[in-house]
Amino acid sequence: MARLVVYGRSSFCPDMYRWKKWVEQHPLDYVEFDIDRDDEAYDKVIGWTGHESVPTLVIALDDGVDPIEEPRPLGDRSPRAFDRGTMLTEPNLGQIAPFLQRHSIPFGGEGGSEGGSAEARVERASGEPPSGWRRLLGI
Repeated sequence: MARLVVYGRSSFCPDMYRWKKWVEQHPLDYVEFDIDRDDEAYDKVIGWTGHESVPTLVIALDDGVDPIEEPRPLGDRSPRAFDRGTMLTEPNLGQIAPFLQRHSIPFGGEGGSEGGSAEARVERASGEPPSGWRRLLGI
């Protein structure tokens, strides 16, 4: 089985705002990592995209947090709205449902698949905030 892992951020980001609005209309279960508070998550997103590109949607194994398959190479292009197989970064709203459907991730709401949740269940993967705040402050 696979699950959706979302790398996002707690500071304002228009792409995260659009993602949250989409989830309100199409509830689903996912695990979320905050790159503003989790240095390991931050490093993963930078490694995969070269930028603080959020949301980065990842199809992972049930107990995993990394893409099931190695993401397609970026080459010279931006990671924005580029479906890399089991990773989709900064998606356009029209890309989300087909990406989730292709990977058998159930979601509800208008246009969603059967079996979606009535409410989104988000597991926020965070403990004590690591030193990420230092990076934000430039210390």
